Amino acid sequence: MAANRAAWLGSDEALQAIAAIAAAPLRRGHHVRVLRDGGLAFPAMLALIRAAKRSVCFENFIFAGDETGAEFARALEAARARGAEVRVLYDPLGTMLVKGGSIRRRLRDSAVHVRSFRPLSMVSPWSWLRLRHRDHRKLLLGDDLAAVVGGLCIADHWAPAERGGGGWRDTALLVRGPAVADLQLAFERMWHRAVELVPETLRPTHQLPVATLPKERGDASVIVVGDRPRTQRVAALYRWLAEHAQESFEISDAYFVAPPSVLAALIAAARRGVRVRLLAPGRTNHPIAGLAARRIYEPLLAAGCEIHEWSGVMLHAKTAVVDGVISLVGSSNVDPLSLHRNFELNLVVGCPKTGAAMRDLFESDVAKAHAVELEEWRRRPRIAKVAEAAAALFAWNL
Repeated sequence: MAANRAAWLGSDEALQAIAAIAAAPLRRGHHVRVLRDGGLAFPAMLALIRAAKRSVCFENFIFAGDETGAEFARALEAARARGAEVRVLYDPLGTMLVKGGSIRRRLRDSAVHVRSFRPLSMVSPWSWLRLRHRDHRKLLLGDDLAAVVGGLCIADHWAPAERGGGGWRDTALLVRGPAVADLQLAFERMWHRAVELVPETLRPTHQLPVATLPKERGDASVIVVGDRPRTQRVAALYRWLAEHAQESFEISDAYFVAPPSVLAALIAAARRGVRVRLLAPGRTNHPIAGLAARRIYEPLLAAGCEIHEWSGVMLHAKTAVVDGVISLVGSSNVDPLSLHRNFELNLVVGCPKTGAAMRDLFESDVAKAHAVELEEWRRRPRIAKVAEAAAALFAWNL
């Protein structure tokens, strides 16, 4: 009976409810492949670029001018040289955060169309009014036929350690099927939004009509979840999924600073018997976010949730899998910046096969993580508790 209740999340009724929250169409008939880390994701992305004949659309928070960025630049240049239209959209603030800077100049010299998302300039003070609203999305489209969506940026941090990279832990999805048209439209909106304020009702003239949606490729249902400042769709999805989960809710998140409503929904789920597990970084590239996340460990642990801290270099994945049938993968962290400030892009996949792959991935990660125990956590130094409280206050007032 419990298995039947858990399977309800994959039903048409549940998927339509999720689509309503996402304000996006429910698409059926997809092939979905889970890509772990840069070791799998980067080759799949490069293959997509190299196979493209008509167009490549590439959007990322970071496109660094390092070895990884150069490898992608060569593939994009080759696509342009063989006649494909190539457009690249990146966030200049995100790219400032990594060594090597932007690869923009090289791409523009190759006739690739490059836009920086709402660039900041010392000679244009008004541009800094948009500092808080950044393009944090990660999307690659090839020939309107296939797409990759996830959390990986284009920088050496995500390259495999055996190739000299940082070996950061992250997840993406390769999707083929009708929802690729929705992702294409999502890209077009951001391409225009990068240089001007575009009304949300704008429909680009090259929007794909329903009759020309890509062909069905498999059994997975997909919903494209585009989040932008103040819409809070991802937060609403987390609450709804927590309220309807029957067996399990497994979260991997780089900066899990959940708002009170999401925290309350997860605690309530755990108290009614749902196995709620969180995989968080053991060490982080953003200390304030890391401290703020630890502020909510105690109420989660006290409610029966399980928390595991990743023992590797850096956990950057933003994923959830609920009852083994609903998977959420994309660019959104459950933190103030993603939920309130940034433009984000995620996929909800309704598919037991994809859910099983995501759960296997979660189990393998937990095996390499340290379990946080409630009593041990309560005995941490008082200075740590003060630092966590201060970080949480700062995070929610950015």
